[in-house]
Amino acid sequence: MSIDVRPATVFDDVAVLLGPKKPTSNVCFCLSYRIGSKENVALRGPDRAERVRELRAHDPAPGVIAYLGDEPVGWAARASGAPAVEGYPVDNHGEKVNQTMMYVGTKALFEGAGFSQAAETGSVLDGFPRVLMRLDL
Repeated sequence: MSIDVRPATVFDDVAVLLGPKKPTSNVCFCLSYRIGSKENVALRGPDRAERVRELRAHDPAPGVIAYLGDEPVGWAARASGAPAVEGYPVDNHGEKVNQTMMYVGTKALFEGAGFSQAAETGSVLDGFPRVLMRLDL
């Protein structure tokens, strides 16, 4: 069976990959790099899911999903014709970052993999600004 990549327009599939285990949770859906920090902090429980529903209805969709058969298995970009791969790490300037917040990576890590900074964002994680890093394909 091959991997099929489609725009992330089906909310239930986005929720399988990015949603919290409990719908009432105040985290998850990876909204911190898609919306401003104030809005991200203010969104609670089901309101977070509703914001994702709004985002996935945009054209273009906020991302792409890789499917194995009908099952969503991950995010993907290149197979859908995207010109680049992007990430949203923290710019910690070499300072120590809480390990529970390191899941996004650091700017230096992305630079080491050939990415370059494309933009600043309004998002902050653990006191550090997040930046948009891009690797052209």
